Amino acid sequence: MADAPDVQVSAPAESSVEPPRRRFAVEIGSLIVGGIVGLFPILASLFPFLDPLRRSRKSPEFYQDQSRSGPQGYLRVCGLDALTVGAPPQRFSVISNQIDAWNFSPQQPIGAVYADRPQADVVRVFNVTCPHAGCSVSCDGQAYVCPCHNSSFELDGSKRTSESGRENPSPRPLDRLAVNESRLATGDVWVEFKNFYPGRQEKTAKS
Repeated sequence: MADAPDVQVSAPAESSVEPPRRRFAVEIGSLIVGGIVGLFPILASLFPFLDPLRRSRKSPEFYQDQSRSGPQGYLRVCGLDALTVGAPPQRFSVISNQIDAWNFSPQQPIGAVYADRPQADVVRVFNVTCPHAGCSVSCDGQAYVCPCHNSSFELDGSKRTSESGRENPSPRPLDRLAVNESRLATGDVWVEFKNFYPGRQEKTAKS
């Protein structure tokens, strides 16, 4: 009887396919790690833009020192000797440092005022903006006149009655600004400069 041929039985090959659960966990882990690593260059590129918002808004040291010389909330308009007692009102630009989150611009015009000195110890200052529609008034030495809609005001800021009989369209008097009395004694006119909403009866400062 012939011998039976030898039969070699090979061991089963290990499966090259990972269990689905393990493969899913590996993919999720890779996504998380990749996302974290990818955040670093994004945050690094945003930092120069976000940093000014994080810091307190302040002007450079030199201009801080200059601003400290005046009362808080007031801006210098002119010297008291620039206003002759009884003379017509004069127009002055209001200058201030401008600061936003990214830029600092020193000594920029932010508006204008009319100032006069009816008495030696009295200074009147008015915002040049007409309370009716926001145009800029002019002064002829007798009254403030708006070129847009015929609003007019006395030198004390009160609404003027038109000689033509036409109604004065301004809803309120010309907007007077507060003057720092203590600085008048030192020969300077410092004003609490504000802009106000036009078209309203009440005098409401813009924020």
